Amino acid sequence: MSNPTIASAAIDALAYPISALDDRPALAADELKAYFDGNPQQLCDAHNTLVSALTAPEGASGVGFISSDTISANTVQDALENVHKQMTGLTLGSVPDGSINSDKLDSSLKSQLKKIDTLENAVTELQQAVESLHPSGAQYPLMVLALSESCPDTLSDEMATAALGAHFESEVYDLGIQLAWLCRWKNSTLPSTAFRAKQTINEIFADAETLAEIEQLAPVRSLISLSAEMSSAYRTAMDQAGL
Repeated sequence: MSNPTIASAAIDALAYPISALDDRPALAADELKAYFDGNPQQLCDAHNTLVSALTAPEGASGVGFISSDTISANTVQDALENVHKQMTGLTLGSVPDGSINSDKLDSSLKSQLKKIDTLENAVTELQQAVESLHPSGAQYPLMVLALSESCPDTLSDEMATAALGAHFESEVYDLGIQLAWLCRWKNSTLPSTAFRAKQTINEIFADAETLAEIEQLAPVRSLISLSAEMSSAYRTAMDQAGL
């Protein structure tokens, strides 16, 4: 057999089953001998085919392999090539892509990576929530992330202040609906329809009813308190409105 394979050595059934013979076979002596020799010959041929397939240069490519965390392969041949690639990379002073898992990292680095994953997941969830509330594409509210439990304490004030500063100075629109989403995120009272319709921080501060409503919105007051410029402007607006 040319280019034998392991699969081709499989025997589905014996070609000369003894049980198929009559109690008194109507066969000549030489025919009966040949019949009895048929099964051993079939087994011998299958065995030789299997040996040839396994000892051939490409034999390892026909033997299966279960992929592991560090070796991705379906055959022994692919697994050996994968290991060789990793070893060659280490010898040359480089590490092949995908050859290092978290078990090989320093504990402090693993801790940092875990924190990054947690923060990235939080950002993804917040972005999805923002789109579900305001699919037209309002700018992502950094202040929501700044006041969320997922945000590290070392970043919370800086992020919230930067977010408020951006809204206050560059007149970013849809601020009312973003602050409303913030209140929903923090389980606070949802602002009124009039509040949510406000476009900029100046519009919010120019309305006495909106200013009074802010007093009942803890997340919004928390954000204002993080920015000296914002807090001063808010206090001035409150005084002018007699509140």
